[in-house]
Amino acid sequence: MADNFVFRRGTGSKEKDKKLLEISEEFITLQNKRENALIVSFVAPVADITNIHNYFDDLHELEPVFLEIADAGAVEYTFRGISPIKDVEDGVQEMSVTLQLKREFL
Repeated sequence: MADNFVFRRGTGSKEKDKKLLEISEEFITLQNKRENALIVSFVAPVADITNIHNYFDDLHELEPVFLEIADAGAVEYTFRGISPIKDVEDGVQEMSVTLQLKREFL
């Protein structure tokens, strides 16, 4: 059984529980970049990519997003951007989003 990635919107008390996206790990790859940036790439069937794109397209730049992987606890990121959708093969597309780890200054 594959683990799931759960993305949860971090703004609006009424919206944050409604605005979540759960995706199987089989469709996701992660790439860490400098400055605590995380590139989340999705390769999935067209219907899934459409759903993923619509979820992230609704977010504003710098909006808080919580990411939970395999029920390990949510980590807060800020949304930085979304890539265009690209066709990979018949019925499969890819896209990515950039998230930045939220820093707490003490």
